[in-house]
Amino acid sequence: MKKKYSVVAIKCAEAWLKVVYFFTTIAFIHLFGSCNSDDVLVTENKRMAVFATVLDSKNVALPDIPVNVTTNAFEDYNILGASRSKAGGSVDFVSLVSYNRGVAINFNPVSSAVYNPNFTTVSYIDPRKIVDREQRIDLDVVKLSRVQDVNVSISLLSQTSNLVVKIQYYKSTQSFALNQNIDPLLIPENITSNYLKLDEENPTFENSWKLPVGSPIKFFYKIEDEIQKDTTITVNATTNSIHLEF
Repeated sequence: MKKKYSVVAIKCAEAWLKVVYFFTTIAFIHLFGSCNSDDVLVTENKRMAVFATVLDSKNVALPDIPVNVTTNAFEDYNILGASRSKAGGSVDFVSLVSYNRGVAINFNPVSSAVYNPNFTTVSYIDPRKIVDREQRIDLDVVKLSRVQDVNVSISLLSQTSNLVVKIQYYKSTQSFALNQNIDPLLIPENITSNYLKLDEENPTFENSWKLPVGSPIKFFYKIEDEIQKDTTITVNATTNSIHLEF
């Protein structure tokens, strides 16, 4: 004897199957998506110990400076380990190790909730994917410079001339190779440049940057067909603004 099912029961069953199919699909996507090539793979039963002493440019110890280990410099994700400098500026903590990513040890990272805006950020980077990475990293002394907000303005006084300027300065985020075996070309530049042209229609320029105290800011300038000239100003704790007129 054949069983008879109502239309309502059949529709309910179909709806239920659709729900099961949906959640099963989501589960498979999550399972296989979490195993793609973009995942950070961590070496089991292996850790990396990080040691350093954080000082300012005058060799004064800096406590409570955040430090973390990431798979890339200046990123706020893929954090493998984190700590803060102790009294006397000492740093010692243990981090996870990834064998399919590079490594960056970041002092005073901007992404940290306890980032200190009065000092530079310094990162020691090894972008290579290494299975057997060192289990102990001793950076000895890490120096952070104070940063100063500097407003730079330039005015072209002559209405008949064109002025081309290149402004070159050190960034407040500094990068260094973690060891001598790393190609320097793989490490981000610590110096950046701004190019501008002033003329009758645009006779002024103004911008502000956070610059390391003690670092030079260089101005390379050329008026019309004259020979290029340059001037250098060293940023100090009282340098709030720089104004040049041509």
